[in-house]
Amino acid sequence: MLVARRTKEIILSVMLLALPVIFLFANIKSPHQLNRFDRMILRLSTPVQAVTYSIYRFANRIWVNYIYLVNLKKENNRLRLENAALKANSAILEIWAQRGKEIERLLGFKEASTSEMVAAKVVYKSLSPYYRVVKLRIDKGKGKIKPNDPVVIPEGVVGKVHRVYARYADVLLAVDPHVKIPVVVKRTGSEALLVGLGDKRHYTAQLTYMKREEEVRVGDIVVTSGLGGLQGTRYPPDLPVGRVTKVFKKKFGKFQNMILEATVDFSNLDKVLVVVTPPPPSETHVPSLEDEKKLPRTGLRPY
Repeated sequence: MLVARRTKEIILSVMLLALPVIFLFANIKSPHQLNRFDRMILRLSTPVQAVTYSIYRFANRIWVNYIYLVNLKKENNRLRLENAALKANSAILEIWAQRGKEIERLLGFKEASTSEMVAAKVVYKSLSPYYRVVKLRIDKGKGKIKPNDPVVIPEGVVGKVHRVYARYADVLLAVDPHVKIPVVVKRTGSEALLVGLGDKRHYTAQLTYMKREEEVRVGDIVVTSGLGGLQGTRYPPDLPVGRVTKVFKKKFGKFQNMILEATVDFSNLDKVLVVVTPPPPSETHVPSLEDEKKLPRTGLRPY
């Protein structure tokens, strides 16, 4: 029984091994060499070959597509990382270019001025409840600057040094009530004194001691006169301070008042210049608070 079973297994194995060989010989023969047995083998093998080929194509397509998608995902991830790196580098270069232009503008302004100036970086901004900048802190302190030194940028007046301590100093803005700046209206040359309003929402100041007969319009640009201020602060001349937004022309009295909006955008300040040695004073005179006390209280003057 065991021998018969072993014989059957050997015969089956030989047939299974011989079958592919028979199929192969039948497929490689030329059509005119095929006999009846070969044709029968081809008829039997063709459906098997078709099914086998279909399974191969299906498996191959799945495998190729899988490999393609995996490679495509890897490529997309690589390109995404490269794109992010390029964007980051571009942003950094743009920031450095902007800083370079800003420094170049400050240095050009500093070299063109007759005043001696020290560059400083804004390290802190004190804000009001309405997110309006109230005070600045810069990285220059004792030995380099002193209280009441003017603080400027090429676009206009920032304010003045208020307090100096250690390596830092606090700066009052030009729109602070404690800052008073002699100014002129650029269009007419009319002289006045700028006093900050300290508005918690807007960067505004008022023009005082403007003669009532002077014709000042909304939109007029106001610049520094170059004269010494009430606190001994003298700004370089012709620096923009603000633009007139309202005019209050009195029907009587010697002076009229105006409201103006500051030229400098204090919210975006990053670097400033501190004037440590002002330019030579001008001979022009602007009324001060002491002058107002000396004026007669009536419009009549003694002979």
